[in-house]
Amino acid sequence: MNSLAKIVASLPHTPGVYIYKNSAGTIIYVGKAIDLKRRVSQYFQRDDALGPKTTSLVSEIADINFKTVGSEIEALVLEASLIKKFLPKYNSQLKDDKSYTYIVISSDKLPYIFAAKRSQFNPDQDTYYGPFPNGSAVRNILKTLRRIFPFYTRPNHPSTRCLYCHLGLCPGPNPNTRTYRHNIRRIKEVLSGKFLKLKNHLSRDLKHYSHTEQYEKAAVVRDQLRSLEYITAGWQHLDTLYQDIVITDDKVSSALDGLVTILQPYFPFLRSLYRLECFDISNFGAKFFVGAMTVFQGSGLDKAEYRKFKIRTKITPDDQFMVREVVFRRLKHYDWEYPQVIIVDGGKPQVSSVYEILKAFPESPLNRIGVVGLAKKEETIVIKNSSDWVEINLPKDSNSLKLLQQLRDEAHRFANSYRKELMKIGRL
Repeated sequence: MNSLAKIVASLPHTPGVYIYKNSAGTIIYVGKAIDLKRRVSQYFQRDDALGPKTTSLVSEIADINFKTVGSEIEALVLEASLIKKFLPKYNSQLKDDKSYTYIVISSDKLPYIFAAKRSQFNPDQDTYYGPFPNGSAVRNILKTLRRIFPFYTRPNHPSTRCLYCHLGLCPGPNPNTRTYRHNIRRIKEVLSGKFLKLKNHLSRDLKHYSHTEQYEKAAVVRDQLRSLEYITAGWQHLDTLYQDIVITDDKVSSALDGLVTILQPYFPFLRSLYRLECFDISNFGAKFFVGAMTVFQGSGLDKAEYRKFKIRTKITPDDQFMVREVVFRRLKHYDWEYPQVIIVDGGKPQVSSVYEILKAFPESPLNRIGVVGLAKKEETIVIKNSSDWVEINLPKDSNSLKLLQQLRDEAHRFANSYRKELMKIGRL
């Protein structure tokens, strides 16, 4: 076994960043992986399984170093910082350097943050981080950070509150300058890979605000610290991670209590909420029709309880019919715990479909399961109340609404993921 083979054999099955060096000790490539050993091993398969540029890279590898990390955001930041520092030869050759994405923080008094190509910002004036090989990962980093430390994404905010203000992502037209710039410094610490330093700073601030009885500020910092710990606690993909932190743990209870208060007049049996299920349909063309069920149980999304369904009884697009089929098949599983509320992505047609299934189902569960639609355009809660319809519009910053949106968006993601999986293998 040669020296490279020994190094590959000794690599851990852990997330991290791998670094290839040539015989002169120069770094020629930097990459990241969920499983270091599996990813690096792929480079040393048959030459005919590799492209010409990768084959050329492998021929120059004389040594391999690696750094383990605990989360995707840490891996992304470390990979970008190493590429920026060492300018590895093959990082440019394997991907056109012009297609790399950077995270840019403007030099304004109230800086704004945006993703850009190298030609779209002034490196002598703006603060920038990268290059990041994966543009979608950059967008997900920014979405995640914005939920922890709200920031502007463009200059000159209008004089009135925007949609993102109501979602808690934007500091609004007249932020406290000191607080805003403080948040920008925190974001810079994340993008510089100083996660431990930032956690220490937040812990110190939390202790100070609590000691001086500034409880509102303490609550904000506590949520920031919890969210930061969450995104660095384990390897979780950022493309779905930011959805999972819409509602922090301390707000889940109030969100559930709020939903009970809202829904109880229409579902008198509802005394508390423990399990909610959401259903969505995804289709493409005239062949790929699927449904998905996601579950909120206890205090969060319970992915072990998710279920996916291939549509069996319809060969043309018909969301109403397909929702009916999926819910019917779900209710046949007496071994699955029933929810207190079923949520469907849609309005009156979708709610009617589920309502009729519950009504006609043997040993009708209508007296113990509520049905709610969430219509996307205005995020309206739709309820069938006997022969009447009730539509409820909650404030955009309502935690109860955010909980429903979180579950609905997760169902949409899960359904689309399953459909794409079937499309990939080319069969139902």
